[in-house]
Amino acid sequence: MTDMTTGAAAQRKRMEAIWWAGVLIWLGLALGAEGLDILPELGETEGEWWPWIFLGIGPWSLALNLYWLRSDGPKPATWDWIWTAIFMALAVGALVDVGGEIVGAVVLVVVGVVVMMRALSHRE
Repeated sequence: MTDMTTGAAAQRKRMEAIWWAGVLIWLGLALGAEGLDILPELGETEGEWWPWIFLGIGPWSLALNLYWLRSDGPKPATWDWIWTAIFMALAVGALVDVGGEIVGAVVLVVVGVVVMMRALSHRE
């Protein structure tokens, strides 16, 4: 392994650690607010905390992917974008009163578009 590959792998691990740290902090905040009974309700989700999880993870993932896209380090992988799309669709689904089928369909379309764009942008 060259120094460049080792450096990229270390930066990738750092990116993943930052993502997981943000997710764990958000989970702790959401569950703590639920435990203290101060978590506001969202739409039809009376007394449920799970929509808040997606409302934190979706935008967090999007913000980090956009930051890494503009940075000098490794760029987000296709699966980073796919997971971001899934979390964002679930976050929107928690805010907007839509059926699960619509959210699922949106997730599939977005995942397909991301995979297609990545495939079309790679030239050898």
